[in-house]
Order: sequence, then structure tokens, then C-alpha cells
Amino acid sequence: MDYYHEGHVQYKPELYDEILHNEWRFFYYDQEGNFKIVDKEIYKAWYRPEKRNGKLVWYTEILNIDITGNNASVKLKIGNQTVEYIDYFNMMKIDDRWWIINKLSSAEQFD
Repeated sequence: MDYYHEGHVQYKPELYDEILHNEWRFFYYDQEGNFKIVDKEIYKAWYRPEKRNGKLVWYTEILNIDITGNNASVKLKIGNQTVEYIDYFNMMKIDDRWWIINKLSSAEQFD
């Protein structure tokens, strides 16, 4: 989850290669309420260092971890002054390494 936090904070998409499985998918509703699914490459393209707002102060809090064998689920809160996300990660241990397989997310925008 440290790589995930730093990927958000520093806008370093290369960090996501360390944690997101190549078959990873992100499921969410956009701001217009449309259901969307994006893959790893599209998601990484959203995080370019030149787009980073250095004034934002990011925080991350792990709310829950549930592990059963080679499967895990993590509920995480990540946000800043403008938005707070609740993210749900499904993970699998593959070849002795934990990978994030998919993510569900909801967002609350602040004024």
C-alpha cells in the first residue's frame, strides 16, 4: 500500500508496476454516474508528474485487511483537501508475491 500511496502523492505511475498485476482492472462510477472499467495502462496514464499539484497534502489510512490463504482484501481511505476516496483492493499472492488484482472506488469531493 506504500507504493499505492506514493503513486498518488508523487504522480509516479512506474510505482504501480510494482503492485498492480498486468490483468488489473479498476471499477468505478465517473462524476456523471456512468459505470467504468479501466485497465492498468489507462490508469497509469492519469498520473503524470507534470500534472501533480504540489499544494495537496495526501493522507492514507488502512481501514481493514482480510487475508485467507493466497487471497486478501484491503479497504483503504486516501485523500487530500479536495477529495477523499474509499478504495477496496482485491489481492492475490502469486509466485510468493502479493499483487493487486482489482480495485473498486468511491469518491467524495470537497468544496
